[in-house]
Amino acid sequence: MDALEKYDLENDEVVGKPKFEITDTSSATWAMRKYRALAAKDDEIKRVALEQKESIDKWQEDKLQANQDSRGFFEGLFADYLAKLRQDDPKARIDTPFGTVSTRKTPAGVIWEDATVIKSLEDQGLDDLISVKKSPDKKQIKKEFHFANGRYVNDDGQMISGATRKESTESLVVKPTKEKLL
Repeated sequence: MDALEKYDLENDEVVGKPKFEITDTSSATWAMRKYRALAAKDDEIKRVALEQKESIDKWQEDKLQANQDSRGFFEGLFADYLAKLRQDDPKARIDTPFGTVSTRKTPAGVIWEDATVIKSLEDQGLDDLISVKKSPDKKQIKKEFHFANGRYVNDDGQMISGATRKESTESLVVKPTKEKLL
């Protein structure tokens, strides 16, 4: 933010008054300077916040990794103790007032590599085992159909249900020029 933009923000008395009105190029230029100064202030706030977020994220990542390492250490101790207990009782578990330790079996299954499976099915002519996702080709439909009397029809009179007209809208776009750094 340059000195002129800082000055514009510090002398912000006119913006608070609801009677200000842009009446000519000079007042529009003044308003655009104010607008640019506010945009530059937004950029500065975002930059500072990003710097702080990166620092906090790094701190959080370091602390969480240290906790994960410690949990891994304790999980190893639990696993060793549970293995000792299971020598006498194959269904043993560790049960404390603060939590339990046990094991869970994961059933056997299939690990899919979709692209390879699809190619294999196609090569063997098993296309009926491949599902196909259908979706309308909207680009082509727009070329062939148009709205007539509230209906989406083509030149042959065929009508498509499920397509409704969206009216065009106009919105205000303010684009202040970016400050150029030397």
